[in-house]
Amino acid sequence: MTDGPRERLLRSSIALVRAHGVEGTGLTELLEHSGTARRSIYQHFPGGKDELIAASTRAAGSWMKRVLQDVGGQGDVAAAVTLVITEVARNLEAEDFALGCPIAAAAFADSLPVRAAAAEAFHSWADELSAALVAEGREVADAESLARFIVAAVEGALMVARSARSTQPLYDAARQVGVLLGAGG
Repeated sequence: MTDGPRERLLRSSIALVRAHGVEGTGLTELLEHSGTARRSIYQHFPGGKDELIAASTRAAGSWMKRVLQDVGGQGDVAAAVTLVITEVARNLEAEDFALGCPIAAAAFADSLPVRAAAAEAFHSWADELSAALVAEGREVADAESLARFIVAAVEGALMVARSARSTQPLYDAARQVGVLLGAGG
């Protein structure tokens, strides 16, 4: 079964925002990349580009939330975070540092609904990490704060890594998060 226009638009939106940011992704480019007709955008996303980008931001955020649920459910948050960071670093190198995080790109959008979708995604990731940290025995308030810090550290490391064309900032973040979580260094 092939994906319909809505799914193709969402996938294309994620890919193009990763490469060009929200403001650098135009409707014409989205239509060409997705192979959809112009009417498809307004049929599936009556609010136009802002609604499409917000929906794709939520879709990308949900995907990472599922990844965090899967790896976080293994009972070792430090190992889970290191695994995620390692995969991000491998992906960054494989794409020659050309693709960033679509959620981070959405966080800088001019559109308030798009930025709100990014905030929802970051919040959901922190919630997943927080739950895993509580399961490891941390107090709720400390787990919530630590989870938000980890999300911010990884996203910041990804931006620095992409701009520097080096995965070292990501591996530094993994090491320091491991130290912070008591996994050594």
